Amino acid sequence: MRRCLTLVTVVFALAVVHGQAPQPGPTIVHTQSGPVRGSGTDIRAFKGIPYAAPPTGDRRWRPPAAAEPWTEVRDATRFGPRCPGTLPARASGFGLDGLASEDCLTLNLWTPATSSEDRLPVMVWIHGGGFTAGSVTLPRVDGTNLARRGVVVVSLNYRLGALGFLAHPALSRESEHQVSGNYGLLDQIAALRWVRANIAAFGGNPEQVTLFGSSAGASSQAFLLVSPLARGLFHRAIAQSLGSTAAGPKPRLRVPFYGFAAAEAHGLSIAPDIATLRALSADEVLARVPSRSETSAHDTRLGLAYVPLVDGYVVPDDPAVLLGTNSQLRVPLLIGHNADEGLFYARDLPKTLEDYRAFVRARFPPSLVEAVLAKYPAATDADVLAAAPLLDGESRLVAPTVLTARAVSKVSDVYMYRFSRVAPSSRSAWGGAAHTSETAYVFDNTRGDASQFEDIDRRVSGAMADAWVRFAKTGNPNGGGLPQWPAYRSPDYRLLDFGDTVTIRSNARSSEIDFFRRAFDTMRTQGVMPTAPK
Repeated sequence: MRRCLTLVTVVFALAVVHGQAPQPGPTIVHTQSGPVRGSGTDIRAFKGIPYAAPPTGDRRWRPPAAAEPWTEVRDATRFGPRCPGTLPARASGFGLDGLASEDCLTLNLWTPATSSEDRLPVMVWIHGGGFTAGSVTLPRVDGTNLARRGVVVVSLNYRLGALGFLAHPALSRESEHQVSGNYGLLDQIAALRWVRANIAAFGGNPEQVTLFGSSAGASSQAFLLVSPLARGLFHRAIAQSLGSTAAGPKPRLRVPFYGFAAAEAHGLSIAPDIATLRALSADEVLARVPSRSETSAHDTRLGLAYVPLVDGYVVPDDPAVLLGTNSQLRVPLLIGHNADEGLFYARDLPKTLEDYRAFVRARFPPSLVEAVLAKYPAATDADVLAAAPLLDGESRLVAPTVLTARAVSKVSDVYMYRFSRVAPSSRSAWGGAAHTSETAYVFDNTRGDASQFEDIDRRVSGAMADAWVRFAKTGNPNGGGLPQWPAYRSPDYRLLDFGDTVTIRSNARSSEIDFFRRAFDTMRTQGVMPTAPK
């Protein structure tokens, strides 16, 4: 691989001479698929680079194929389209701007390198969106400011919803490995292989790759940490608000969790065969399949939740079982959650006592309902407005994050954080440090409009971005004037809280975490999946 990469050349339109900064002009880099032209000077951006062939037509619901090579210089100054998905009701919260197209397997990168010899650390962003939505084109995840800290930043699209995670017996029969589903995870692995093969041409170090991502982008990392197909492709992981998709009970590639195998038996067939489905447009496919926000608990048990599953190939077994064992890739992990995760979903949560009790009955098996209601009580409708977001956030995001840290800390170094800063934009939108509100801080994109962010936000953002980059460089986020960040120790862990000030704090919710550990174990034993979107 190293010898191949030495053959790759980097051509700059205007070179740096005697320390003089380069002038604006195009930058051309030769990848293994062909040359691409980006833009910029101190930070050069390359957008919309194909890392795999379009998963259209007969390639739909197959592992990603290699991108077709090209010889002419390819324009890489604009983002490619986002991947279409099976959208949840609150999809706008995940930022669905720009064109959606099934031809979406592209990535973007920002590099401060002045030559291919720089060998800078690489940070690969995996976007969130519950595996049904999401985008890498939002201003808050622009990689320019983070790259200025001396790293190459990469972001990628991957297949979503029914187009990315449909499992079906007919698809398994045509598979070399007799499996189906997990196409979105296979896309992520293909993008990481592209990074390994090409990132040196952009001044990055393929032996120093850090994954980072929020929500489903964090949950993806739990699956990649235990996937044999991802070994050697990354060396550190940063999981921001990992969800119960990864740490809670999950579907397996067998009855009843087998996509439309079970659905067809219940009269929910969407097409007579896979060939018919492949002949439809992406929009027609998505119009026929129920989204997770439309499915009932019964439908979810039929496998209509389009999320990663245990297939025995891409995902050998439940990450909740494999993490912390010899089956896990042993890499340093930085992991954490936000103080008010559940506020992000508040508009979709119950507002009355009757609806709250129904919500708990739908989320948990009968044997756990009374225990959940006792742990998160509500005697009036007013109580529900506080209890529902707290239960939702702690069961869906906080507990899975902490349980993942507990497991991984058995075999790897783990550092844990909590994000509690509430910017003006968060106060008006959510009323607290809601799910995903840390993202702009990590990318150091808190500048500009004072109605959105204040000086304190920019200070917190700088501290977080610097810590994330130190971790990418060394596997340890300590330094830069932060309080000494202790390594995670279960169960009475201490963490670094990024709030109005950056402080060390102790965990105050250990009993809740232990409660959900037992609840997830019970649900896993009973073969019950959580029914709410992750």
